Amino acid sequence: MLKRLDASWFDAIYAIMEEAFPQSERRIKEEQRSLLSLSEYEVYGWVENDALLAFLAAWDLDMIRFGEHLATRKDQRNRQIGQKLFRAFEALNDIPIVFEVELPETELAKRRIHFYERLGYRYYGDVEYYQGIFHEEASPQPLRLMMKDPHRNNEEINRIIDLIYQYVYQQQRLF
Repeated sequence: MLKRLDASWFDAIYAIMEEAFPQSERRIKEEQRSLLSLSEYEVYGWVENDALLAFLAAWDLDMIRFGEHLATRKDQRNRQIGQKLFRAFEALNDIPIVFEVELPETELAKRRIHFYERLGYRYYGDVEYYQGIFHEEASPQPLRLMMKDPHRNNEEINRIIDLIYQYVYQQQRLF
């Protein structure tokens, strides 16, 4: 069942995050924990029998919701929990959801893109985009955006990218 998570769930959230994302795609633990105090940052989980099976961390940026992380516990994958969580999150309101995905260069990246495409999202492969930098020693990761609205023009997409960089990464845009 979908549940809005508070700071008491942080260790379970971060354990899934460490399991699912390389260091370059996540903040250090204390920086991640501090996000829970921000009103625009929300984490929703799929909880069964008081256990966190999956989570979705998102930013409410008024005109969009930016899905920063979506992950399912390794031992719970292939049960369609991610899909259930994502659909329940979508149903919370009508604000469009935007998120980043890797370039389709590996089988895993292609599977992730297809997961979102099955949910009705469009891969904006022709729009240059880089993940903000979480660690000083990291280099910009080329990613792409996905969203449901197939009619976004480049000006609108660039406004969305500017919002993401301003609020999520708190950095100057890299490109």
